[in-house]
Amino acid sequence: MSVDRSPKSPRISHTDPLPAYQPPEGRWAEPYQRYDDELWTVHLRCPEMIVGDDRLVDTLTASSESALAALMAQQDELAQRKRPESSGT
Repeated sequence: MSVDRSPKSPRISHTDPLPAYQPPEGRWAEPYQRYDDELWTVHLRCPEMIVGDDRLVDTLTASSESALAALMAQQDELAQRKRPESSGT
């Protein structure tokens, strides 16, 4: 049995995203429940975004998924308020 190596096969560069892979979106990574203590945890995708504001954190932990979502929304609101100040406009 031979494998068809026709020129119609897609070619990708090492800089292209993998097929069927979507680049991450949003400020937060995927929340997960820790095995050891069953707390819900989420990490900020780009922790460097919070430099200069002590109210913003790069990791959130909560006892439930809904509580974690509320904390994420609170942090997003704080970050949105900070953004106009740091843009210099």
